[in-house]
Amino acid sequence: MTNVGEIYVCKICGNAVEVVVGGAGILVCCGVPMEIVEDEEEE
Repeated sequence: MTNVGEIYVCKICGNAVEVVVGGAGILVCCGVPMEIVEDEEEE
């Protein structure tokens, strides 16, 4: 599940997204699930 304001990044190509509408499911890029960026990495 994604929540508003979370940032996800693709470890393969580097694409990043910020969630503006939360929902069920997972974010996928390059055929693999994207990883959430932890707070300390955002800065």
